[in-house]
Amino acid sequence: KILEEFSPNTYEVLPKNTALLISNILSDNEARTPTFGARSPLYVPGKNVAVKTGTTNNNKDAWTIGYTPSIVVGVWAGNNDNTPMKKGGAALAGPIWNKFISEALRNLPAESFEAPDLEIDPTKVKPALRGSWQGNENFFIDKISGKLATENTPEETLEEKVITNVHSILYWVDRNDISGPAPSNPGTNFQFDHWEIPLQKWWAQNKGNYKITTWNEKPSASDDVHTDLSKPTISILEPNDATTYSPDQRINLKITSFGRFPLQKIDIFVNDIYLETRETLFSFSFIPRELENLQSNNELKIIFYDTAYNRNEAVMNFRVEE
Repeated sequence: KILEEFSPNTYEVLPKNTALLISNILSDNEARTPTFGARSPLYVPGKNVAVKTGTTNNNKDAWTIGYTPSIVVGVWAGNNDNTPMKKGGAALAGPIWNKFISEALRNLPAESFEAPDLEIDPTKVKPALRGSWQGNENFFIDKISGKLATENTPEETLEEKVITNVHSILYWVDRNDISGPAPSNPGTNFQFDHWEIPLQKWWAQNKGNYKITTWNEKPSASDDVHTDLSKPTISILEPNDATTYSPDQRINLKITSFGRFPLQKIDIFVNDIYLETRETLFSFSFIPRELENLQSNNELKIIFYDTAYNRNEAVMNFRVEE
């Protein structure tokens, strides 16, 4: 008879990818090297450890908290009489934390954090949220034509221009609506002056070292290299839907192409399974029996790109029988 049984009541505090991003940032020793050094107390050789320090403004408390996928260690350092200390979190709590977690992990296999989804569409996320310090207003150009980018401009030729208007992130981001418009009166945030005033002093001393981008540089004409009419076209001559092939017959790919720019590469798929990428020389052959997921009726798909990164695709069905 079960008298009492623990039943966990769990709920999601953060979206999974947000948590993965935090772990990815906090475990990046290279990113924190300029501040703490490459082999600081936050670095554990051979182990992937996420770690964060913290120090109260009056240096009365020093924290270092870090974790792997299987262990969390937190260290607080401070004086019993609550008097200020001479060092902060990394220097005081850091060495204690490092010694403890290093010993705890010494005989355990190295673990890695699950990788987050890092794909961010720069055209949909404002610059301030992507780490741009130059400003938060922008436009995109096509690097080939030098003109204003359109929905047809491929990622490979997309170049962002951020208008130079240097402010702290609190100037651009409303903490109650992060992805929304900039706050109308950022000074109401009690932390604003602590960030904005030192930043403006730095910018006044250093802006001569940086290129200034203005709205005058925004092109008036739109990208005319990447249009529906500019996309290359190809015809698949072999294999074709008028021929039945045997499983052991070698099939030589034959295509013809036409377009404003020369072909640069092709990606080859059969039944949605990737086979190969060919560049410049587009000779390719295959034996049906060696294909994964071979069927009686099959689909060959070729995705092709020209030298301006225009993209298109062509499909041909072919039949295989014994």
